[in-house]
Amino acid sequence: MSGIRYVKPADRVEEQIDGPPGRIAVARDVSVNESETFGASIGTFENCEMEWTVLYDEYIYILEGHLDLETKDGTFNMTPGDSIWLPNGSWMIYRAEYAKAVIVVHPVNWRQIHGYD
Repeated sequence: MSGIRYVKPADRVEEQIDGPPGRIAVARDVSVNESETFGASIGTFENCEMEWTVLYDEYIYILEGHLDLETKDGTFNMTPGDSIWLPNGSWMIYRAEYAKAVIVVHPVNWRQIHGYD
């Protein structure tokens, strides 16, 4: 566990998590290297559609663009300033031509818990 982490946009390293077609990428600002409890990323969604069931609690805050989230509770058409909290186990489909968002997850080590690492 390290101390304070300050991240400038030019220092972010994106990891593509879906695509092609389209692209979904995350730049993890807070990961298991910095926190034992939550993770925080900047997500970029481009010309994409991805179905997923979250294995963690997730909070999404839209910075740019337009992200549609289809859930069992309806479709949320998210634009800058909108946010949503999705509890563990929520099914969804992410759809976007372009969106950038802050994404916070708990627990940060969900990948290890569920065997993704």
